[in-house]
Amino acid sequence: MRPNLLYAVDDNANDAAARETVSQSLDEQMMRRCLALATESSAQREYPFGAVVARNGEIIAEATNRVARDCDVTRHAEVVAMAEAQRRLGNTDLNGCTLYTNVEPCALCSYAIREARLARVVFALRSPVMGGFSRWNILNDRDLSAAIPHVFLPPPEVVPGILAEEADTALRQAAPVVWAFIRANGLLLVEPRDIVPEAKQRTRASTSLLRWLTRALRLTLSDRFGRGRRKT
Repeated sequence: MRPNLLYAVDDNANDAAARETVSQSLDEQMMRRCLALATESSAQREYPFGAVVARNGEIIAEATNRVARDCDVTRHAEVVAMAEAQRRLGNTDLNGCTLYTNVEPCALCSYAIREARLARVVFALRSPVMGGFSRWNILNDRDLSAAIPHVFLPPPEVVPGILAEEADTALRQAAPVVWAFIRANGLLLVEPRDIVPEAKQRTRASTSLLRWLTRALRLTLSDRFGRGRRKT
């Protein structure tokens, strides 16, 4: 008996749609945690930014901005969250993890994201002036992985615009003065994910083999030197 290809195609489409729905629901859940952290950050007299590092739907680390608290301009929420995740995992390699943040990572954070090898980056508000995705093409820069494949993975999947309107409202309520300044200078934009160009997103299937091969090379070569991997 010939298989019913129409049903098979429909089943596959339904499965893909179901996975997409679950993924978006999880992304929204994590993003709302970022919004709560951003509110906490503002209450601590920091800029209203929050970040979460998660893997397989579980939060590994989360952080608010700590620039003022630590007197260190590099202590952005994303950097602090990644550092804590690396400490907890005992490994600088965050491959397989997703970074969530209410605002597009800046150039500083974006380079750290690439070196930490995160698989996905999800943010709400786009940053056309300081963003490492919109202004500088760091998150999507394939030259890094092409030139140094044993250090840098191919670009992470980037999912912009998750809960953008909600993030903008939360920012306005948590830090109205900061929000007004940001709006007046066009520093952050509210753009739903469906209108953000998709050309910068990575196709997972096309890079899966390369990720596997370069991981083997990293584990035997580069990760033995200068990356502080904990023995297991």
